[in-house]
Amino acid sequence: MENQGNVKEICDKFADNFLSEVDLIRHTCTEKWLVRDNYVDRPDVCMRWQPVSNGEVKRVINQLDKNKSPGTDLVRMSDLKLVVDKVSPVIANIVNMSVKQHRFPNKLKEAIIRPVHKKGDRKVFSNYRPIAILSSIDKIIEKCITNQLGFYLQKNNILNECQHGFQRGKSTNTLLSKFTDEINSNLENKKFVVAIFYDFKKAFDTLDTETLLNGMDECGVGQPLNQWFRDYLTSRIFRVKVGDTLSEAHEVKCGVPQGSGCGPICYLLHVNSLCDVLQYSSAYMFADDLCTLRAGTNLVETCHLIQQDIDSVVKWSHDNGIVLNSDKTKFLIIQSPYMCYTDSSPQMYSHNFECLHNGQNSCQCEPIKKVDCVTYLGVKVDTNFSWSSHVDYICNKLRLLLSKFYHLSFKVPSATLKCLYFSLVDSILGYALDSYGLTFKIYIDKLEALQIRFLKLLVNKKTKDICKGDYTKLFKICKILPVSLKHKYLLALNNYNCRERTLILVKHGQGTRSKSAGKFVVPKVNNYYGDRTLKKRLPYFLNTLPEDIRREPVKNIFKNKLKQHLLASLSA
Repeated sequence: MENQGNVKEICDKFADNFLSEVDLIRHTCTEKWLVRDNYVDRPDVCMRWQPVSNGEVKRVINQLDKNKSPGTDLVRMSDLKLVVDKVSPVIANIVNMSVKQHRFPNKLKEAIIRPVHKKGDRKVFSNYRPIAILSSIDKIIEKCITNQLGFYLQKNNILNECQHGFQRGKSTNTLLSKFTDEINSNLENKKFVVAIFYDFKKAFDTLDTETLLNGMDECGVGQPLNQWFRDYLTSRIFRVKVGDTLSEAHEVKCGVPQGSGCGPICYLLHVNSLCDVLQYSSAYMFADDLCTLRAGTNLVETCHLIQQDIDSVVKWSHDNGIVLNSDKTKFLIIQSPYMCYTDSSPQMYSHNFECLHNGQNSCQCEPIKKVDCVTYLGVKVDTNFSWSSHVDYICNKLRLLLSKFYHLSFKVPSATLKCLYFSLVDSILGYALDSYGLTFKIYIDKLEALQIRFLKLLVNKKTKDICKGDYTKLFKICKILPVSLKHKYLLALNNYNCRERTLILVKHGQGTRSKSAGKFVVPKVNNYYGDRTLKKRLPYFLNTLPEDIRREPVKNIFKNKLKQHLLASLSA
C-alpha cells in the first residue's frame, strides 16, 4: 500500500507539473500588435463536409495499428478489427451525427497521459513529455475527419508552401533539400546567408482554442467542422498513468492533445499565417520548427532587415497565443571560407512580451545566441556549409552500432543481421543524404569505410576471403549501394516529379544529330557551391543514365531500373 501511495503521488505530481508548465508559459493578453487582414490571405474556396460511408470507416480501421494501447474505455483496436464489418456502420453513423450536431462524446475526450522521458535527470518532472493515449473509437473518428480535411487542404493548396510537416509528399527530407539548395545558390553568388533558428515553448500545448478556430475559418474550414472542433477541443480531461496507477482527473484548458490524430493538422492551420508576416526572409517550417534565411553582401544591413522579421515573428506569436523561446533561438552566419566580411555581426534580439509592451524602453533582453554549428531537424549545419560536423556525427552513431552488430554476428543469422542493417544503419545514412551527400569526397569516403565494416559482418568467412584486398566488392554481393551512389539514387528519386518543370532539354537545329539529344541542359556554375545546386547536380546525373531510365514515366519502374543500373555499375 505504501508503494502504491508513492506511485499515486508521483502521478499527481506529473499531472500538476504538466499543467503548471503550460500555465507559466501561456499568456492571456488580448492586445493585438499586427493587423490580421494585412497578412492573412483567405482562399476563394471553403470546405464542404461529406458524410463518411461504411467503407471509409472500414478502410480507416484496417489502416490503424492494432498494437496501440486502449484508452479509458479499454476498447482495443485489435478487437475492432475482428468485427470490422459489424462496427463500421455504427461508427460511421456516430461520425456523421457528431459532425452534424457539432458534438463530440465526452467519454472520448478523456485521455491517459504517459510521461515519456526526453533528456536529462530522470528524477526531474520537467524532463518528461506528455503523450496522450486516446480511445480507439476516438482515433477512428479523428482519422475520418482528418482524411477529408487533409484532402481539402492539399487539393486547394491552402497550407503555406514553406510548411513541410504532416503532409503527403512532404517531409523533413523535402524541406532540407530546398533549404540546402537555397544556401548553395546564395553561396555560389558570393553572398553570405544569415539563418535564424526559432524555438517555441510547448507550441502544441499552449494553442488558444479561439485563435485556432479563427485560423481554421481563415483557411476555409467553416461549418460544420469549425463548431465540431470547438466542442472537440473544450472540456477535455486527462489522467497521468505510471505503471497501473492513475492520477486524479485534470481539465485541459488549452492546446491540442499530443498523440491525437487532429493535433498536427490543428497546429498547421493555427500557424498557417506565420510565414506571411516575414517581409525580408525566406522561411522553412516543419510543424513548430521554423528557420528563416536572408542572404546579402552587407552584414549590418542584412541583420537590420532580419531584426524586423524577428520582431514580426514575436508580434505574431503574441497575437496568436504562443511564446518564442529566446534561450533556444539561435542564429548562424553561413559563408564561403574564402569570403571574409569586414563588419562584425550586430546583435539581434527576440524581445519578450514585457519588452514589447514597454516599447523596448530599457530593454534587458538577452541577444540571440550566435553559433558556429546548429542541429536543425536532425542534421548539423556549420558555418562553412561543409557538412563535416554532420558526417562526424553520423560516424559516431555508426561506430556505436558497429560494436553491437559485431556481438550480434555471433548470435543471429546473416538474414536477420541484414534486416537490422536496413532498419538501423541504412536509415541513418539515408536521412537527408540527398542534402549532405553533396559534401567533399573525403567525408563520403569515411562513411563508405564504415559501411564496409558493417558489410563484412553480413557475409560469411568464405565471401570475405574472396573479397580480401578489395572489400568494395561486398556492395555488389550484398546488393547495397555505397553512400556515393545512394546519394545519386535519392537525388534522382526525390526529384522525379519535378524533372519536367525544372529541367530543360537540349535543343538542336532541324536535321542535326548529336549524342546530347534527349538529354538535359547542364548550366554553368561559378564555384563548388554552384556545383552542389540542384540545377547542376540533377541534370548532370540524369544525363549519365541510359535513355530508357531517364525517360521512364512510371516512378516505381524508374526506381527499380535506377537501382539495378547503379548496382551494375559497381565493380564485380
